[in-house]
Amino acid sequence: MSSWTKRAATTVSGMALVAGSLLAAAPSAQAAGTCASDALCIYDGSSFTGKKISSRSTNSCFQMGVYDFDWIASYKSNLPVEAIVWVPHDRYPWWREARTFPAGGSSSRIGIAGLGGEYYDQVCMGNAKPWG
Repeated sequence: MSSWTKRAATTVSGMALVAGSLLAAAPSAQAAGTCASDALCIYDGSSFTGKKISSRSTNSCFQMGVYDFDWIASYKSNLPVEAIVWVPHDRYPWWREARTFPAGGSSSRIGIAGLGGEYYDQVCMGNAKPWG
């Protein structure tokens, strides 16, 4: 192998190592909006940004109006159960299911304007319901 070929091979392999280390160090999508491995996290900004509400419960509800939060724009669920956004309804049945967040699911842009943005809207995990 000629001296020029050895230098070219060394340069190319060095560049490959640098490129590989840059790829390995690139942040994951979760780093933008970190969420514990056993929690449901909802964000009022798309792409897991803005204010965050986090819950580790697998069988309870929380009322959105008690938090300083706009509306749910993105979410990440690391729970083993689904979560449901419930909104009050003006006739029977008194609650309407607005959106389901599946166990292990996520969305960087839900696309439902106002989801969970009213005072009495609730997010329930597991078998919990807002009426019981």
